[in-house]
Amino acid sequence: MIIVLTRELSSRAAMLGALALMPPSVVLVVMAQVLGSMAIMLTATTLCAATAGLGYRGSLQVVNEIAPKDRRAEVVSSYLICVFCGNALPVIGIGVISTLAGSTAASVAFAAMIIVFALSAFGFGVKATKD
Repeated sequence: MIIVLTRELSSRAAMLGALALMPPSVVLVVMAQVLGSMAIMLTATTLCAATAGLGYRGSLQVVNEIAPKDRRAEVVSSYLICVFCGNALPVIGIGVISTLAGSTAASVAFAAMIIVFALSAFGFGVKATKD
């Protein structure tokens, strides 16, 4: 739904919007776990879905724009493999850390890492337009 509603948004704006929404999304996920709140988890899930939709839409638009027409399917397939690996690896990491340190510690560690990466990427993205 978010993809359809934001089709007029530039790819850059979609990706920066996703990066801006990422920190509150992961904070809400961790809060829901710590507080055991289904209401917070539903809110977090909704915000995470919007964040992912914006990020995927914006980045896939860029991939489609830069891919040569005769190789677009190959390039998009490679992009999707990277996306799926990017989704799977944190799940595996959380599983490993959960086994060693507990599920809350794993969630906090990954949330902190995601926030640092998102804010760094957001800073680079904003700075890239000023140059």
